[in-house]
Amino acid sequence: MKFLRTIVLGIGLVLLLAACGSAATVPPPAPSTNIPQSPPATATPTKVAMQLTDTPAPTETPVQAKRVIRQDIPAPALAENLLGDPTEQEIAVYLPPSYYTSDKRYPVVYYLAGYDEGLDDIYILMSVIDKLVEAGSTNEMMTVVISGRNMLGGSFYVNSPVSGNWEDFVITDVVNYIDQNYRTIANVNARGLAGFSMGGFGSLNLAMRHPDCFSAVYALGPGLIVPDGLATTQIFANPSEIEAVLALQAELASLSVEDAQAMFIDKAAHGLSSNLRFIIGYGIAFAPNPDKAPFIQYPYQNVDAQPVSELWQQWENGYGGIDAKIEAYQESPTKLRGILIEYGTRDRYQWIQAGSEYLARQLEAENIPHELVTFEGGHGELQSQAEAVMVPFFSKLLTTEPAKP
Repeated sequence: MKFLRTIVLGIGLVLLLAACGSAATVPPPAPSTNIPQSPPATATPTKVAMQLTDTPAPTETPVQAKRVIRQDIPAPALAENLLGDPTEQEIAVYLPPSYYTSDKRYPVVYYLAGYDEGLDDIYILMSVIDKLVEAGSTNEMMTVVISGRNMLGGSFYVNSPVSGNWEDFVITDVVNYIDQNYRTIANVNARGLAGFSMGGFGSLNLAMRHPDCFSAVYALGPGLIVPDGLATTQIFANPSEIEAVLALQAELASLSVEDAQAMFIDKAAHGLSSNLRFIIGYGIAFAPNPDKAPFIQYPYQNVDAQPVSELWQQWENGYGGIDAKIEAYQESPTKLRGILIEYGTRDRYQWIQAGSEYLARQLEAENIPHELVTFEGGHGELQSQAEAVMVPFFSKLLTTEPAKP
């Protein structure tokens, strides 16, 4: 489950020395000579749990095989996680049309996938960007898709003593790997962060926490709740789900720590409903208990009792806590060049609409520049919104390499 400790320490030291926040002051690396020319065999597309329709990856042509690269990279930030997730993670990289015929460097958009999603959105983004580049309406840009999917379907892109340090994986492991192995403009003003649903939450959360790493952020249907809005989500709205979590806790309580962990991991892989996996994964991200499976601090003792207030607040602060997050962002000496939140007016998760509107109001109250965009659609619809909104947004804001005389 782990690398040899010496390998982990060695990789960790290299990555720490190349921390994301300092990348802007380091000269861009020399062009890489070891970029794979074709991706590994594409895995069977995974069902997207929080999207209205599935979009299968198109069959790769020789051109796509050279310009969409799926590869495992070191993930030392995830070392010693308790779920058994590997310390190598697959990412997908899209290279712009001129990559192999020029020596240019490119801005990069990092895209965080939604809950239980894999990497197949790279093909949607490739088709959109190629179309807009060919039409002359957008700048060329690299795109990197990151799946936050773990044993439970979602890491929420946060650091957790249970699931590992997924925030550090994005900010340090992935960004430094891309800058060191591809012809990027290794500068904060040439990096954007985007995401959908769970990834939309992740993009806003990470960009506002690390404006020294990313200069612009786009969130599509982001996981956001208003104050005291947690009870309206699928996490606690249904008493039967509360009963299911309590029953799982009771089943594991009589076992030893080791046996409980083994049973829980087996159930997470094979025996839990998709909604229960989401609930437990959310708790592991925002209210973790590393001492014993199921690794969460749950606010309910029984379904009829009032939840424990301090634990409830921990769960609220995951997708919520918006005012505190804005306050922390305001204290940062660096500010984002652009914030864009977008949701569909027919999104079946109405709490996402309410949360997005609340975030926009609070940003407005603090005079923080941002855009709130709505469209006539549901939860997702990446292709249409990437073409209409996301790609033009980043093309306008991200720094490009000056043309050579």
